[in-house]
Parts: sequence; structure tokens; C-alpha cells
Amino acid sequence: MGNKIRFFKLLYIILIFIFWGSHVLAKTLDGTRKITGKITNKVTGQPIVGASIAIPDLKIGTSTDKNGNYVLKQLPKGEYLIQVSAIGYASETKVINLGDTYSVDFKLSSSNYELSDVVVTALGNTTTRQRASIPITIVTNKMIREGVANTAIDLVASQPGVNETMEGAGTTKPQINGLGFDRVLVLMDGVPQEDFQWGDDHGILIDPYAVYEAEVIRGPASLQYGASAEAGVISFKSAPLPQEGTVMGSVLTEYHTNNGYLGTSLNIAGNHNGFSWGLQASGEEAHSYADPKDGYVWGTAWNQVNVRLVLELNKAWGYSRLTLGALHRRIELPDGNRDSSGRFMFDFPQNGKIYPTKSDFLSYNAEIASDKILEEYQAWWENSINVGKGRLGLDIGFTRSIHHDIDTGSVGSGNLLVNDIPYSFKYQIAGDSSGLKLTTGINGLYEFQRNGAAPPAPYVPDYEIPDYTNFEIGGYAIVEKNYKNLTLSGGLRLDRTDFVGDPMSLNDAGNIVPAGTPGSTVQFTGFNNTYSGFSGSLGASYQLPDNNYVKLNISKSYRAPAINELTSNGLNIGSNLVDLGNIHLKAEQGYQIDLAYGYDSKDVSVEADGFYNHISNFIFANRTDSLSGGFPIYQYLSANTAIITGISGFLNIHPADAKWLEIDNGFTYIYSHIPNQTDSTQHLPYIPAPHLNSEIKLRLADGHNSVLRGSYIQFGLQHDWAQNNVYSAFYTELPSVQYTIFNAGLGTNIVNTKSGRTICAVYINCTNLTNAAYADHLNLAQYFLAYNGTPATVTKQSQGIYNMGRSFSFKLIFPFGGDTKKSASVE
Repeated sequence: MGNKIRFFKLLYIILIFIFWGSHVLAKTLDGTRKITGKITNKVTGQPIVGASIAIPDLKIGTSTDKNGNYVLKQLPKGEYLIQVSAIGYASETKVINLGDTYSVDFKLSSSNYELSDVVVTALGNTTTRQRASIPITIVTNKMIREGVANTAIDLVASQPGVNETMEGAGTTKPQINGLGFDRVLVLMDGVPQEDFQWGDDHGILIDPYAVYEAEVIRGPASLQYGASAEAGVISFKSAPLPQEGTVMGSVLTEYHTNNGYLGTSLNIAGNHNGFSWGLQASGEEAHSYADPKDGYVWGTAWNQVNVRLVLELNKAWGYSRLTLGALHRRIELPDGNRDSSGRFMFDFPQNGKIYPTKSDFLSYNAEIASDKILEEYQAWWENSINVGKGRLGLDIGFTRSIHHDIDTGSVGSGNLLVNDIPYSFKYQIAGDSSGLKLTTGINGLYEFQRNGAAPPAPYVPDYEIPDYTNFEIGGYAIVEKNYKNLTLSGGLRLDRTDFVGDPMSLNDAGNIVPAGTPGSTVQFTGFNNTYSGFSGSLGASYQLPDNNYVKLNISKSYRAPAINELTSNGLNIGSNLVDLGNIHLKAEQGYQIDLAYGYDSKDVSVEADGFYNHISNFIFANRTDSLSGGFPIYQYLSANTAIITGISGFLNIHPADAKWLEIDNGFTYIYSHIPNQTDSTQHLPYIPAPHLNSEIKLRLADGHNSVLRGSYIQFGLQHDWAQNNVYSAFYTELPSVQYTIFNAGLGTNIVNTKSGRTICAVYINCTNLTNAAYADHLNLAQYFLAYNGTPATVTKQSQGIYNMGRSFSFKLIFPFGGDTKKSASVE
């Protein structure tokens, strides 16, 4: 009760600030401001048509007309970072201080490399990628359009330092620098995704078609976001709303041959007199995927629908944005059940059948035993109000995550309902000429989880975690100082987490009964745990001569145990194991140093990032030598010390004199160590194998008056080396063998030769071109094996389930309204 009272007091204060701030500032407005200018080629002086101009802090943007001119209206006073980008040119940024009217021109240099000076917003203080003291990865909309993905995490998983755990094509969770789950914070337009982030048997509930671009912070980012960002942050962003007086959108359709993936998405948005709106609706479905070793993998079908609505008011005083979203996903999970010959079997006879037929494998119906229903509902209200020389941010939301483990049809054996109320109150100020930026505030969330009603007999309920409440609050301050070539940044944060868990007793039928009922057993004991800790960071970046730069960041992180680590006591149906929590776990304390070197020229861009992370009280699930119902039992415990080191980087070759060529390479190597342990327990479990991603892209010249524009062909490979540094005790983790998969793709725009407007953008890709049989080290389905319904221990990699085989994908995007030539261009 005390936690609830504290939260609602804070909520009341936040709402008072919102309405008070809006009322006071409405009286101090001094008219609409605008910024104008012209974008030209630095060498020729010719205007650049269709260049994008954006102020990320204000979530607004526009594009240049046929004369290279642009205008941004209804802007508040203040200092902002403005970014200009155009196809075939290096991005440029400038810090501007808006008065009543401001004019600024940009002269862009030709370049095939679009990430030279891009703006990043996920660190708290808006800055550029090169000036950020911690490694940042940018995934652009162009990269997303040209790629292939089943999930939102697929969109970023090939980037240096980023990996994903998976249990099938539709179930993925992110990993950064070897750490995942509750140590990685995932945001969608600033909303924390708390949708059972601790579990590996359900993916992040974000629709990939709702993602326009993404930023990845590789390393502790606890200062602004709190303890959940111990390993880093993945910040997904939806499409920017259109410029004043326009309505624009697109229709997308996509098909993948291997798992029959069918995806359709509609985006439409408009802007009139500072009021913007955007609607995104999509649906995806897939049947079982196939691989060369297993054939079709039974239990890997899934389907999903998603709707998002954005309403935004952007005026001279700032902006107010309301986002509403609803996502429904139904997903099968494989368990590797086979007969003695290795043929997949049903867990239970289906319509008198023991084995799935080809029509079962090719069915899009995901309603079988061992499937899940996952739902996510969101409301997120963001407010940015101009106050003096700074901006006041007031954000509050509500999310509801629903999780049903289905026995059959629509009957759930496990039913979880998690409600979150995230909140954020911050103030940002930037000096007019001093180069000083300050962000300070309070944020956190109030979370309460309830187990749903037990299923009727003969189904047996499964209670993995208790009913609980969780109140998190943290205060922070982040300072950044920009000199000519030097940027210094740092800050401090203090967090407090209050967990209150309810007791639960069960009778012989598995139903909840009052404590002390004769013959009952205790499923969960009540607990009340409080954790507190501080985070800190101090970093610098320096722009050396001749396009070189270096970065150094030292940070201290903190993470309270997650609810599953504290209280788990039951079968994790999707993961085929029994988890046992430990309410006596201590909070993790991490100390990390990051060092990076980069070089960015007109022909080559390269960056190498090294890190050393020392974590005390490191929490992980340790496999025991006991079984429950044939399933292995895992006990959460903590290691006194865990050490993770690694290096990641990229090399992009984009010759200025050969604009038809681009070569991109990304590399990741991570090593873990637990001191004073035996050979079988000296490494942390599930550290990704070293891997290299390489891609060569050949751009084709546009023919005179050609119907095809911006055409390209690309070839790529992913090579993963063997991973032998594993936590091998009781076959917790298996060594993996090296593999190489090849990919290829092409894309083009079909245009109206008279108007130059894009009719359709076309992308064709082939993943795993040679149909190689492989199991990624983080593919958890490789541990799924049962014979005639009896779970078996996987003792070598070849016994489990392999990754997807060869797949061709076809994607079409039909833009309409607005500047359609720009909105769906390939290049």
C-alpha cells in the first residue's frame, strides 16, 4: 500500500506540473517562429532537391523544394541541433539558436556514406555520433527498407556489438556486449518495453513495420533510463510526421518463401496548422520454417496484428504528443518432440493424428498445444514545453502486457497480466554560446502483475511468478560541454526499487487457496525487498586532425534483481525448463570502461570499440542435476565477480571517385570469465560467438529517362567462428561450430518518367543462399529435444533444432501523397 501511495503522490505532482506549465507558458508566447534556408552542392553550388531537414528534439522536419529552399514553421525559442541529409551526400549538422526568425544555409559534400555526422538522441543530451563519448550504432530507414526481418530485433541484430537470442523465427530478444534480457532496455518512441523482458520464450512486442529507424547504445546507459539499461539501450523510433500542409503515406506488402511469411502495412499521416496525426496498421503471419537438417520445424508458426495512432500538437511553446497502440501476437514454440527416427510428433494426438502432415506444417494457424497469446496495449503522452532557455519534458504512460500459455484452443495454463505506468519529468537547457548542456530529472515506473484465473479441469494451472508490485524511481543529472574539438560529458543517478510479492498457496489440483489450508503447499512466500544504488559516468570524445577521433568513457552501473530471478517457482513452458528464484539476491554493481578510435573520410569510415566490464553479484540461472517432470531445474544464483571484455567495430569503404561501390564490414568478439571456477563453470552462459558481417553493394547508373532509378545489387556473408568458451556444467550450454551463410539482394525504384514520382520501390533478397545447415550459438531451440513426449538432455549441437534455411523475400512499397519521390526511394 505504501508503494501505491508514493506513486500516486508523484503522479499527482507530475500532472500538476503539466497543466500548470501549459497554462503559464501559454501566456508567455511571443508568436510563431520559423527557420528558412537553402541546401546546395558544396562543389557545384547547385540546389539539392528533396534534402531532409530535421530538428530531432522537436520531432519535426521538412524537405527542400525544386530550388533547394526549405522552411520550418511554428518553432519555439531555444538552442537546437539541426540535421540535413540527402541521398548521395554526407549528413551535416549545426547548432542553432532560434530567435523570431532564423535563416541558415547548408552546403553538402558528395558521399555514399550516410552516417558521417548523424544526430543521436538516445543519450539524453542530443549530440552527434562522433561526439558521443560512448559507442552508438545508427540503423537508418534506408537500411531497414533494404533488409529482411521477421521481428523488430532482427532489424538491429546484425550490427557490431548486437546479437539476439531466439527460439524460432518470430521469437527474438536482444543482446548488447554479451548481456541481454533485463540488462537491455528497449524503447519504442521513448516507451519502455516491460513486456516480460525477463523471458526468452516471447519476443519484444514491437511491430517491425512500426519502426522507421533505431539507435543502439552499446554500454551502460543507466543515467537517463535507470537500472534496466545496464548493458545498453535499443531505441526504436516511428516515422516522423509530415511537414505542414501535407498528407502522405505508403502501403507495404512482403513475402518470404521459407516460412511463407506474409506481411502488409499501411502508413498514413498528415499535418495541418501544427496539428499532426499518423496511423500505422499492419498484419504478419508465418507457417513453420524449414532447414536442411530438420526439414519443416514443427511449432514455429506465428501471426500478429498491430495498430498505432499518433496525435501531435506542435506550436511555438513546444509540442504535445499522444501515442496509442495495440498489438496481438499468437505464436507457437517448438519443443523438439520426435520419435526414435527423428520425425517430429505432436505433443498430444491431434484429430487422431500423431504426426503433423505437410498441410499442418504449411498452416498459418498457430493454435496448437505449447503456443502463446501475447498482447500489448499502450498509451504514451509526451510533452515538451519551452521554459526560458530550456525545455521542460513531462511524459507519462500506461502499458498492459498479457501473456497466456495455452494448453489447447484458448485455455491458458499460465496467465500473466502486467500493468506498467512509466513516467518522466526532466528539464534540459543548452547555453547560447558556452557549449554547455544540462539534462536533469526524475523517472521510473510503477508496475503491478496479477496471475489470471486457473483453467478448468482437466487442465493444470502453472504459476511461474507471484502477484507483485514494483515501484522504481530515480533522479539524475547529465552534463555535456562542447569545445571546438573536445566534448566532455558525465553525470550521476540514484535509483530505488521496491518489490512487494504476495504469498500464494495451492491445493492438490493446483488451484489457489487461502494460506494454511490443510493439505495445501506454498507456491510463493510473501516478500518485501528494497534495493538502491547509484550510477555514474564520465567520458570524453576528441576530434583529431585529418578526420580521426577518439572516445573514452568510464561508467558505474547498477541493476536490481528482476522478478523472475527473485521468485520463479514453476515450469517455464516455452523454454522447457523449471526456474527457481532466490529472494536473497543482491543488486548487481558494474564498472565498465569503453575506448574507441574512429576515422571518417570521403573514402573510408572505420571505428573500433573496446570495453572491459567488471560486474559484482552477477545473477544467472545455474542448471542443477535435478529434474522435475523430466524438465531440468535451474536455480538463480549470483557470482561474486563476472568479467566481460570485447571489441567490436566497422569498416565502410565508399570511394568518392567510385560512387557505384560500397563495402561494409562489422565485427564482434566478446569474452567472459568467472574467477575461481572450474573449467566447466568459468565462463558466463550464452556469450555470442565471434562473428563477421560483410557486404558489397554495386549501384547501377540511372539511364536517361529510365523507368528504373536508384538500382543496386548487393552480396553479403555472415561468418561465425566456433564458440568453445561455454558454461558446460550439466550441459547448460553446448559448444557451437563455425559456419558461414551467404546473402544477396537487389532493389530499385519504378518511377513515372514524366513526373519523376516513385510508383513503387522493389526489394528482392535471398538469405542463406547456399541453404547451409547451421545452429547459431544463441539459438536456444538447439536445446529442445524430446522423445515420444519425454524431455531429453541435448548433449551435442546436432540433436537440437537448427536455424532457418534458404529464403527468398519480396518487398513492395507504394508511396502516396507528399513528396513520393523521396518517401520510398531506394537510395
